[in-house]
Amino acid sequence: MAHRKVSAFPSQLIPDKEKNEEWCSKMIDAIAGYIYSESSIWEENVYADIKNYSIYNGDWSTDDYKYLTEQYGFAQPARLVNYPIITPKIDLLLGEELRRPLDMKVVTINKDAALRKEDYKIRLILKKYTNDMVKELGSKLGFEPRTQLDGLPMPEDIDKFMEYQYKEAVEEVAQDGLNYLLQKYSFREIFKAGFRDLLVTGKEFYKVYVKNGDPYIRRVDPRAVAYDTNTDSDYLDEAQWIGEERWLTPNEILDEFRDQVTKEDLEFINEMQHVSGYDDYKSYNTSMDWVRWSQGEGSRIRVLHCEWKSIKSIKYKISENKYDPERPFYKQIPDNYKKKKGDVIRSKYIDDIWIGTKIGGQILVDCRRRPNQVRSVDDPGSAQLSYVGYIKNNTTGKRASMVDMLKNVQFLYNIVMYHIELALARSGGKAVVYDVSQLPTNLGMDMQTVLYHLKTDGIIPINSKDEGGQVSNFNQFSQVDFTLSQSVQQLINLKMMLEDMAGQISGVTKQREGAVEQYEYVGNVQRSVLQSATITESWFYAHGEVKKRCLLRMCELMKIAWSQGKKASMVFGDGASKILNVFPDIAFNDYGIFVGDAGKDDAMRQSITQLSQAALSSGQITLLDIIKVFKAETMTEAERVLEQGLEAARKVNEEQQAQQQQMMEMQAQQEDAKFQREVQLKQIDNEAKIQVAQIQSETDIAVAEINDESKRDIADMKEKISVLKDREKNSDQGSPNTDKTNDGEALEKIKDKINE
Repeated sequence: MAHRKVSAFPSQLIPDKEKNEEWCSKMIDAIAGYIYSESSIWEENVYADIKNYSIYNGDWSTDDYKYLTEQYGFAQPARLVNYPIITPKIDLLLGEELRRPLDMKVVTINKDAALRKEDYKIRLILKKYTNDMVKELGSKLGFEPRTQLDGLPMPEDIDKFMEYQYKEAVEEVAQDGLNYLLQKYSFREIFKAGFRDLLVTGKEFYKVYVKNGDPYIRRVDPRAVAYDTNTDSDYLDEAQWIGEERWLTPNEILDEFRDQVTKEDLEFINEMQHVSGYDDYKSYNTSMDWVRWSQGEGSRIRVLHCEWKSIKSIKYKISENKYDPERPFYKQIPDNYKKKKGDVIRSKYIDDIWIGTKIGGQILVDCRRRPNQVRSVDDPGSAQLSYVGYIKNNTTGKRASMVDMLKNVQFLYNIVMYHIELALARSGGKAVVYDVSQLPTNLGMDMQTVLYHLKTDGIIPINSKDEGGQVSNFNQFSQVDFTLSQSVQQLINLKMMLEDMAGQISGVTKQREGAVEQYEYVGNVQRSVLQSATITESWFYAHGEVKKRCLLRMCELMKIAWSQGKKASMVFGDGASKILNVFPDIAFNDYGIFVGDAGKDDAMRQSITQLSQAALSSGQITLLDIIKVFKAETMTEAERVLEQGLEAARKVNEEQQAQQQQMMEMQAQQEDAKFQREVQLKQIDNEAKIQVAQIQSETDIAVAEINDESKRDIADMKEKISVLKDREKNSDQGSPNTDKTNDGEALEKIKDKINE
């Protein structure tokens, strides 16, 4: 391959009017010179990336093993087959990445947004203070006041509300917009492909730009990207220039750049597709660096797209801010602005992103200042390239991918497996050494007959006599072991050692892959898996940081692409829908993307699952709460679900306790009333008994008095009777009849009286 001469970058401090196509062409040539120069390691890295992907796909070159498979001019009786130990480990990490939720939160981070949030919090605090005072006054005056004085919601805990629930309208719109883009363009699949690039090549690159009116992310093949290696950062977006190469057919070039090429350019491209040898390239004033020809594919032309940071001088006028004197207003003015009396004019250099593309090293297209440049509200002087990415160990310059870490182990592993197969091929079992002079020919037997009897009868007939009839001393039989069981076992032990080594190097141990031996304790397995996750977490962290930068770049592009507003419909997995309504105010804010720690979240999710089941058993949450936790996309959402469930359970518990307390109080009141009734009854009973006793006493006295009187009356009556009897007796002796009759009647009356 021919190499280009390195040339200096043209000046970036020239006025805008001098930044023409010639300047742009020189800039692209300078970038190309650095990429394709002899001192550049880019081409070496490209070949290494290609080989790494071949290793990941299980495509090994047999030339690497010829010293084993071909010895002394002969092929060995074994096949060299690739037994992948790298691919399953990378695929496992890819699967874990897909399971990790994208817990992202969009917040406004510029100074104005911070002031608005602080103002809102102060209003809530003042409202709470006012409401408490009004309620206290109302209770004293005997009326129920209205507390929603200004329409603000009144949360129970203001600090917690501001931390977890409060969102500005622009934050909600940006959050909805980002969710809409992720759903529409399936960016999770794009991020998966980028994570695979990182594990295989140690690099993952994306381009974030506006496509069809929407912010868009395109995964860029790391083998096609060259970048400024002088930066001390591992992140691609902090480079000063980037070049992306593509090999396109002439028809593909015409389809993409038809409106930007001239007639001469079309003729040049058309002629290049017929080039088939190095001598033909010279006639087109180019080199083989820019044209690639292969049998069956024809010519492919290198198309180099470049993007770089230039510098632009701007003028701005400073005016006083009467509301905040420490923050004056800055207004950009054109270069031809005529200064007025009292104007304060300043000049400032800002970043200015330029792009350009060269086809075949000759045709310049799309040379211009890049549109849709992302700038910060708080720092409008800075601008970033449209490429986002990560290069592991870029600061040290040494490649570091999982394939690079494991490919030597994979090489040895294939060798060991080859020797195992070779040993199995060489293994011949156990054999008997047989002296053919001992064939019993006198019995008409040959070797085939002897082998037959050996197989069927298990005996070997021999003739111990020589031809003279003498008995010979026979001790010719012996056994030779051609098996290689011991060496095969040693190879198997070496194979297992290499498997353990691959797990220790990569962090993806056999326990993490689910290969757990029956004698391993559960605690040991858990510790092994935890240590394994700790080793691989650096890969997930780097990938997460790149995702965050891409999402942040998309949020910034939303301010440009949707500056006039955006309406769309979003449909979620559970069938719910939501209308995306972006208003123009979105452009006047800076945004930050906060992504949850997926590794920590995964461990917490397992813990929450266990705790949720325990909470369900104890009645602290409901089954519906657990379902919501399982369906939660993020840990924040799961936390809120549990918090709401526990809060609801707490309120229900408090209500139940209040009801129980009320019932206990009612029961106590009932018991007290019963006791009072019993006391009253006892008192009444005692009073009744006293009254009864008094009545009885009085009755007894009365009866006694009556009895005494009666006794006296009876005694008198008896005396009277006695008198009457005496008189009657005397009358019988000579008294008149009249007196006798009267005495008899008196006597009868007295008897009746006594009977009463």
